Amino acid sequence: MILYSDIRSGSCRRVLTVIETLGLDVEIKTTDILKGATKSPEFLALNPAGKLPVLVDDDVVLSEASAIMLYLVEQAGDVTLAPSGAARFEMLKWMFWAAEHFRIPAPMYFEEHVIGSMLMGKEPDAGRIAEADRRIEECSALLDAHLSDRKFVLGERPSLADIDLAAPLSQMPRSHVPYQTYPNIMRWYRELGQALPAWKRTGEALDMAMDTSLAAARQDVGEVA
Repeated sequence: MILYSDIRSGSCRRVLTVIETLGLDVEIKTTDILKGATKSPEFLALNPAGKLPVLVDDDVVLSEASAIMLYLVEQAGDVTLAPSGAARFEMLKWMFWAAEHFRIPAPMYFEEHVIGSMLMGKEPDAGRIAEADRRIEECSALLDAHLSDRKFVLGERPSLADIDLAAPLSQMPRSHVPYQTYPNIMRWYRELGQALPAWKRTGEALDMAMDTSLAAARQDVGEVA
């Protein structure tokens, strides 16, 4: 199996966490988003959407992190990250909710506060931030309430649902998404790193790579100016 990945991506972080947690033998092909590697003809032949991650396993070519994670646990026969029975459908419910609701506003903060403000020197779009705030409040209040009486989304053990839901917090130190106002979410996020060491390690790698990239980008902007 081959995974096309860039550790700076929260979606790639999700898949890399599953690979490491399950101890899978997967070749990682670093694909630099910032250098346009996902727009090359070779990559677009794998994923016409031009987005990471992409998994290739013989004749199987999969994009979308959630689909890849589910494929990997199926191939591994894992029932820890993806339980069976009714719990599996509860997990899928939260994964779909993450995709359709919870993960949507975080990229808006990143685009406005990091790409627009830090790299391009633009003022954040107040209207777009207001819309992101509205979505954050709506979704985070629901998740925070759900986590008020349980350790993880499904109970005492983390699952793919936790990984999917935690991904938007990956860029919080840079994008300043206001999750810190939700104590149960912040407690859950800390405990996920303790329960899944791979989640903590991939987070550290993401932070290091992002800090290096942003420092280089700011230097380039300064030289041009």
